[in-house]
Amino acid sequence: MAEALDGLSVGVCVFDDEDRCLLWNRTFLQFFPEHEGEVFVGEPYSENLRRFYGARLKEHERDQLERFVLEGIQRHRGQMRPFVFEHRGRCLWVSSLPMPGVGRVRLWREEGSLQPATPGAGAGIAGLDSQALLDHMPDGVMITAPDQRIVWVNEPFLAMYGLRDRQVAIGSTFEDVYRSAWSAAAREGERAMFDEGVAILGENLNFTGAPFELPLPDARWSRVIGERSAGGTCFFAHVDITLLKRQQQQLLMANWRTWESDTLLRQKSTMLEAALERMEQGIIMVNAQGVVEVCNKRVVELLDLPAELMASRPSFREVQAIQLAQRVARGMPPGLAAQPQAIPFDQPYRYERQQPDGRVIEVYSVPMDGGGAVLTYTDITDRRRSEERIRYLARHDGLTSLVNREVFLEHMAGAALAASHGAEGFAVHYIDIDNFKPINDRFGHATGDMVLVAAARRMREVVGPGDVLARIGGDEFALLQHGASESGAARELAQRMLHALNLPLEVESHTLAVHASVGIALSTGVGDDPDELIRRADSAMYLAKARGAGGVCVYGDPAIGWAPADSGSSPM
Repeated sequence: MAEALDGLSVGVCVFDDEDRCLLWNRTFLQFFPEHEGEVFVGEPYSENLRRFYGARLKEHERDQLERFVLEGIQRHRGQMRPFVFEHRGRCLWVSSLPMPGVGRVRLWREEGSLQPATPGAGAGIAGLDSQALLDHMPDGVMITAPDQRIVWVNEPFLAMYGLRDRQVAIGSTFEDVYRSAWSAAAREGERAMFDEGVAILGENLNFTGAPFELPLPDARWSRVIGERSAGGTCFFAHVDITLLKRQQQQLLMANWRTWESDTLLRQKSTMLEAALERMEQGIIMVNAQGVVEVCNKRVVELLDLPAELMASRPSFREVQAIQLAQRVARGMPPGLAAQPQAIPFDQPYRYERQQPDGRVIEVYSVPMDGGGAVLTYTDITDRRRSEERIRYLARHDGLTSLVNREVFLEHMAGAALAASHGAEGFAVHYIDIDNFKPINDRFGHATGDMVLVAAARRMREVVGPGDVLARIGGDEFALLQHGASESGAARELAQRMLHALNLPLEVESHTLAVHASVGIALSTGVGDDPDELIRRADSAMYLAKARGAGGVCVYGDPAIGWAPADSGSSPM
């Protein structure tokens, strides 16, 4: 084959399913002379790419070599459409095709040498002719700047995402456009598809070059293919694959009807079995009689099912019974968990369930024509942990791990509501570390950060189990003390915090003395506003600081000549 392609001036390089080089021809070496005498059978494609980019990258781009190699591997594995690029003065057309039982083959054909552009030869994207040409393409086109904001789109892109004109898109991110398309047209019941699309988008926009598919309203789908220039500009093609998706679904149904015949069941495709065994997802196919016709090794591992049972074509009820016996009903639809014999194969469903070992498995069931269903099982534990981590970081201070101001205000609002319905009152403490700036100036910000962490830890050890301690910003903290309806209890806790902070602190061979000032505001039980209470506590803290570092003041305390708290006057 390689010699025949030489006669057609087509370069070829074949790789196995682990991306190792198997064979190549002379034309390949003519197109890519950097591989002459270097490429060898069994060489990983990553090494091939390192030589390729080594010959292409400019000096200031060389620190990005590994990123280019990773993106090249992703394109190689996921490429479905040919594309054109320039290399050593040649304009090369390249495609990557799967070879069943082997791996993939890459083909290159020269489209003609690239010539320097002459003045006026092509008006660019902003020119009328180029714009009109792109507007008449069947696919959507989007161009983004290095900051990922859109600088140009064509008419098919506007139609695909429901935009009235280009100006709506320009300056936005693609995620903004995608969300807008759903908010304008999404129907009830499509929320899960929207959430899935946002997740897909977030994961794939960081890997320009690897194609990905996005769900759109009204059961439409788009395939997004991107290329990034050396300067960071990205070019994206958006292909409407709705018809292809429908055909794929129809093909799946047709295959299942074919598999129902005893003859084809005895002649299962070896390739299909190999694909099923290599999938990251677990798969179970159940026929109209509720019998498990097909399952792969992955589903046995994910669900901890007996391999002997699954090889015996059991009923799906038996599989469900084992799962219920393992106490994995958590997360199942209520009807399915309570009555496993009533398996809803006539309608699609999706749920997430917790395995006994803590893993989270996502389950999809899609009904098939003629009865039965295809069920997929995906381990999404890492994804959920990442989401939990992101949620945690959004609500906590990254340095001290205390809750942040937003969460603190939520707790205060809840306490104020409870107090207005007769619950015990509460106190708000505003704590400011005295003379913190000199610590930063003398010992450095790293030492200052350690002081803040130690201060947070000491205060956390003193406050009650139901109280809420937060870092408001810089060297300022806040405490919500429940059950403190009068100043005595609040003062007592504030003094204990100050005592804990005043203990000598060892930080990187330095012994430091940390002091703080505390302002306290007490709830009234009637229409307490969280922001106003924090403002009062802050005012009291400044008065405490003015009266001498390391002190405590209660807002409205008549003993220090303060106007009553409900008078609206400020002590400052």
